[in-house]
Amino acid sequence: MTRTDAFADALATDAGAGTGDSGVYARIVHDIRDSAMTVQELADITGTNRRQVTNWANGASKPGPSTRDRLLEVHYLVGMLRDVYTREGAEIWLHGRKRSLDGQRPIDLLRAGDFATVLQAVERLRTGAM
Repeated sequence: MTRTDAFADALATDAGAGTGDSGVYARIVHDIRDSAMTVQELADITGTNRRQVTNWANGASKPGPSTRDRLLEVHYLVGMLRDVYTREGAEIWLHGRKRSLDGQRPIDLLRAGDFATVLQAVERLRTGAM
């Protein structure tokens, strides 16, 4: 079972237990932070500020629709990276320059909103095409 599948199972369990959405977003933020990014990086990528990300992590609030979509994209991408790399390996991959991305760093592409390019690179990693 992949990390993404395990998280989906946890969401189903939480839904059955009647926990609130804020707790689920707290787990998503924790999973991303545990795997690869700082609060500031996550804030930059989702288009919000550090305080808001901290509020999600504490379960004090949940993201709005567009921010939620970016947060879930990052979570999906980090989960796919963790299927290939350790926590430290995922962090290094996100922050290092990649020949396959014309020398760009994946974290910078994510900040610019180019999720598709980074996702394609991760998918190539998972299939062994890189």
